[in-house]
Amino acid sequence: MYDVCIAGAGVAGATLAREAARKGLKVLLVDKSRQEKVGDKVCGDALGSHHLERLRLTLPSETYFSIYPGIEIYSPDMHTCLSVVAEGLSAYALNRLEFGQFLLKLALDAGCEFKPETQARGLIVEQGCVKGVRLVGKNGVKQDVYAKVTVDATGASRVLSRELQKVGFDQELDDDETLVCYREILETRTTPPLPAIYLDMDEAPGGYFWVFPEGEGRVNAGLGVAKGSANPKLLFRKWVDKLPCLKDNIVGVVHRGGGIVPARRPIDSAVWNGFIAVGDAAFMVNPLHGGGIGSSMTGGFLAAKVVAEALERGCVDEESLWGFNTEYMRSYGFKQASLDVFRVFLQGLNNELINYGLAQGLIKSGDLLEASMGGSLRLNITEKASRFFAGIGKPGFLMKLNRTVKLMEDFRQFYVDYPPHRWFDEWRIKVRGFHKRVHEEVGRAS
Repeated sequence: MYDVCIAGAGVAGATLAREAARKGLKVLLVDKSRQEKVGDKVCGDALGSHHLERLRLTLPSETYFSIYPGIEIYSPDMHTCLSVVAEGLSAYALNRLEFGQFLLKLALDAGCEFKPETQARGLIVEQGCVKGVRLVGKNGVKQDVYAKVTVDATGASRVLSRELQKVGFDQELDDDETLVCYREILETRTTPPLPAIYLDMDEAPGGYFWVFPEGEGRVNAGLGVAKGSANPKLLFRKWVDKLPCLKDNIVGVVHRGGGIVPARRPIDSAVWNGFIAVGDAAFMVNPLHGGGIGSSMTGGFLAAKVVAEALERGCVDEESLWGFNTEYMRSYGFKQASLDVFRVFLQGLNNELINYGLAQGLIKSGDLLEASMGGSLRLNITEKASRFFAGIGKPGFLMKLNRTVKLMEDFRQFYVDYPPHRWFDEWRIKVRGFHKRVHEEVGRAS
C-alpha cells in the first residue's frame, strides 16, 4: 500500500512525487515512457523565471539553452510589436528532455519509487472512493496498485479523470478551449534575439504562431489553432515562407511533432474521494499562450502539501483534499480565469480589429505583462482612439473591450473567492452561468 500513486511523470507528476517523498510519504510514480525518455514532450519549451522562484528551484545549465529578458508580440500585419520585458523577470528556453530528467532525478533522490514503461489503464474504486490504479507494464503485465491517494498527471489525455465522469468530476473541453499544436525544432543560420508570438486569426485561428530561440542556430517554432478550425501542420509551412526570421534561414529539422493543449480556466474541482488531478489533466494551463510548465509545477507542489496534511489527519475524502482547490485557485487559477475571458474576446476578433487595436496602443506592453502576472488589465483608450474607431465604423469595439476588462476582473474575483466544499455546487452553477455570459457578451457571436 502506497501513500500516493501518481500516473504520469511530467512536470506536475514529478514535482508532486518529489515534494511528497520529501515529506516522508511512500510514493509510486509511473510513466508510459522509458526512463531515459521522460521529459521528451512536444511543447514551446519556455518557462518564466517567476515560477522557479516560487518553488525555490535552481536549474542546472544542462536543462536550458538560454535565458531571455522577455518576449515580443506581433500584430497580424506585423506593423506593431509589443515588447513584454520587465526587470527581474526572464524566460528560460528549456532543453525539455534534460529538464524532465532533472525533475525525475529530484523525485528519485527524495525516495520516490518509479516504474517506467507502465501505463495507467483505470481506477480501483470501492465504496465511493478511489483506492488505487490498474496498471499495465512491459509485455502486457497487469498489476493493481493500492494507494491512499491516486493522482492523475497523465496530461491532456486525462486517462484516469475520464473514469469519474459518472460522479460529475470530469469536464470536457469545448473546441474553442482546445489548442491543436504542431511544432518543429529547427537548425537555423541566424537566430532572432527574442522569443516572438505572432497573432493572426486567418493563419492561426483561435491561437498564434511562435518562434522561440534555443541558443545560437536553433529555434523552437510552431503554432496552435482552435480545434476544428484548421490543420496546424499545413499552416506551419505558410508561416515558414512568410516570416523573415525563418524564410531561407533553415538549415535542418531536429524534431517534428504535435499535441493537444487545454487552454482555458482550471477544472472546477481537481479533487474527489482519494483522488487528485494535476497539470494538463486539471487544465492548469495559461489560456492566452498555452504555457503550462510553471503552473503545473505549482499544482504538483501544492498537491503534495495538501495530501501530506490529509494523510496526517487520517482522512482523504473529497472534503479533506479540498484545500488543494483553494490553494491553487488563489495562487494561479484566478489568473487563468481572468485570461480565459480575454481569450474568448480575442477569438471573436478579426485581423483588422487586432491590427487597429494594437496600432492605437489600446493595451500597452506593461499593462499586458501586469495582466499576465495576475493583475488587472488596464486600457489606454484616448479620445483620439475613440474618434478613430468611430471613423472606421467600429465604435462598438471599444465598448466590447471595456466590457471584457470588467468581466475579466469579475471572473478573477470569482476564483479568488473560491468556496469551501459545502458551497461548491452553488459556486459551480454561478461560474458556468458567468462563462456563458462571457461568450454572449464579448465572444464572436456578440
